[in-house]
Amino acid sequence: MKEGSRTIAELSVQGNIIKKLPRKTAVFIKDTATFCVELDNDCQNVRWLKNKEEVKPSDRISITCSGKQHTMTIRECKVEDAGEIAFLADESRTSTQFTYVHCVFHPPPTPTLKTSVTLAWSPPRMERPIPVDGYIVERKKLTGFTWVRCHESHVPSPELMVSNLPEEADYQFRVSAVNAYGQSPYLEFPGSLHLEPVLAVKNPLTTAEVAPGGDALFTVDLTKTCSGTWYLNGKVLQESETYIINRTQTTHTLVIKNVTRKDDGTEVKFVANDVETIRESRHHFISGQDLCPCFVSALANFVNKEKTGGVVKAIAGKRAELVSETSEANVMVRWYKDGKEITASKKFTVEDKGKLHKLVASTVTKEDEGTYTCKIGDDTLTFDLKVSDEAVTFVNKPKTTPEVSVSPSESLELVCEVSAAGGAVVWRKDQAEVKQDQRTTIVCQGTQRKLIIKKVTQQDQGSYTCETKDDRTTFQVKVRGEKVPGIPKVQKEVKAAVSENATLSCEVAQEKTEVKWYKDGKLITSSKKFKVESEGKSRRLVVGQVEKKDAGEYTCEAAGQKLTFRIDVKGETMCCIPVLHPEKSKSLHWSRLPREVVESPSLEGFKSCVDVALGGPGGAGVTVGLNDLPSFFRPK
Repeated sequence: MKEGSRTIAELSVQGNIIKKLPRKTAVFIKDTATFCVELDNDCQNVRWLKNKEEVKPSDRISITCSGKQHTMTIRECKVEDAGEIAFLADESRTSTQFTYVHCVFHPPPTPTLKTSVTLAWSPPRMERPIPVDGYIVERKKLTGFTWVRCHESHVPSPELMVSNLPEEADYQFRVSAVNAYGQSPYLEFPGSLHLEPVLAVKNPLTTAEVAPGGDALFTVDLTKTCSGTWYLNGKVLQESETYIINRTQTTHTLVIKNVTRKDDGTEVKFVANDVETIRESRHHFISGQDLCPCFVSALANFVNKEKTGGVVKAIAGKRAELVSETSEANVMVRWYKDGKEITASKKFTVEDKGKLHKLVASTVTKEDEGTYTCKIGDDTLTFDLKVSDEAVTFVNKPKTTPEVSVSPSESLELVCEVSAAGGAVVWRKDQAEVKQDQRTTIVCQGTQRKLIIKKVTQQDQGSYTCETKDDRTTFQVKVRGEKVPGIPKVQKEVKAAVSENATLSCEVAQEKTEVKWYKDGKLITSSKKFKVESEGKSRRLVVGQVEKKDAGEYTCEAAGQKLTFRIDVKGETMCCIPVLHPEKSKSLHWSRLPREVVESPSLEGFKSCVDVALGGPGGAGVTVGLNDLPSFFRPK
């Protein structure tokens, strides 16, 4: 630097306040003002000043400190609060000029309500564009959660006009692209739109048919809340004792009290917002103006209720008819199902011919079951429709019961065919229902029904039936004899003496095999005479104390096999009973009886020859030697 030259610099000293108050603060009257500063270092000597006077906390003023941040809040600001607001921290100071502004309220502009909106979008730019078959556009209320489609079929181009919404609300929209491979994620349109429905009549006026002295009720339901005017034969109606006019949101009603015959053919009209679509006939759609004639007829009622009302049975898939008869011809009746009025549709057709009135339901289903009522005036006729499944019968059912034979351990298959593929069947064996398990399989294939039993045993033999609600078919199943029949130890001819026990025995292949015993074709059961015994594989029939009449053929049946035995009963067996005669020296009286031989008393000490009396018809006696007695009484 040359001698005599000088330079100037500005010295700036950074205070403790690092976040200062703005130069000016303006708020509305009755609004809330907040002043906030932040220090670099903690400071104990801090103050808030208003117009150089220290501010103390009050009901409108609050002073808080959070760490190095200090805040003063003034609520419900007034004119006298204006001035200089300052904050002091030791020697550091910051201030703001606090002012107020007047709040000028302007009336809100008239809202512009839209009934439709046109949405447009474009697919993203890609090196390889993805083919798009169409788009799906959905809407939901801003306060709702459910998205609803705005159209029925796919939108072909990236633009769609949405209108005819059901109610006025703020709506959000989203779009998704669709092709043969699937659907893209949804992309929401930004913001929301306030739309209202187009004015239209959802439920138009209907012709009122009233009995003299009754009240005629006319109701019209609009798509949105709107005022309207009622006309009677072209004249504006005012509410009175005769004409009662009500409006509940979008529904308008008119009641004409005490209708007379003079009112017959009276024209009732409803007009809303000068939208005119005139009704020309009974069946039409009305947008804003509705005409409806009022007919007054004689008081009619239903006749022959006991013949026409009550329970009506129908078969699923068939046609059902409900018929009522009125006392007057050419009167109008109304049909209801579970309290809701029925109108003509693909399902229901209403036919009126003279005094007869029909409600025809085509191809009824279980859902059509319920209580139907037909009303005319104050009279009601009730029907209870019952829909049953289509009658299911067996096709090609044999005239006689078929017999099916199967061998043990093989598979049994019973097959039948029903008239309807949906027909339910129940399989039974000897009247007991057959349930599916590891061995048993029940198959329903089209109209064919099968019962398959694997590894059959003798217990599977019996009568099987396949039943529907309307029909049944029967099979007789016979299980052939066991593959290892048998009776390895065979006694075909058994000889027994009178009063002895005769035992017939055989052996079967399986321990669980049951056998039956017969004598001369008659079944033998256990009794005092006969004992049927089973032990392991052995089967026995014991005939106790056989007699001559017990001789004959005995048969043992097991698993379809038979084994025949023959019992031969021998002649009478001699039983010698010695009787000592005192008058004769050492003589014995022997009786020859048909009983088992018992040991005779000792003959020791008797003489070598004795008199023997043989018990018999003549009681003849004979004298024999003692040594000859054994051969004499040898059984014949």
